[in-house]
Amino acid sequence: MILAIATIIVMGGVAAYANRTVAPGIAKLPMQWSLKGGVNWTAPRRIAFAVIPALAAAVLGAILLSGAAQLSDIALISGVFLSSQLLHITLTQRWFTASRR
Repeated sequence: MILAIATIIVMGGVAAYANRTVAPGIAKLPMQWSLKGGVNWTAPRRIAFAVIPALAAAVLGAILLSGAAQLSDIALISGVFLSSQLLHITLTQRWFTASRR
C-alpha cells in the first residue's frame, strides 16, 4: 500500500513540474500521436498532465481494494504508469521543440 501511495505522490509531483516547465505558453497539449508523428487529439494543459496519474490512482486503488495484489504486482503496475507518464512528457516536449522550428 505504501508503494502505491508513494507512486501517486511522485506522479503528482512530476505532473506539477511538467505543467510548469514543458511546452510553456501552449494551452492545449497532444495526448495521442499517429504513426507518422502527427497529433491526433489534444487536451487542455492541466488535464493532459493529470490523466495518467489519475488513471494510476484509480487502477492502483482498485487493485488494493481487491486484496488480491502482491507487492510485485503493485511494483510492476506502478512502474508501467510512471514510465507511461515520463514517455508522454518526453513526447510532448519533443513535439513542442519540433513545432518551434
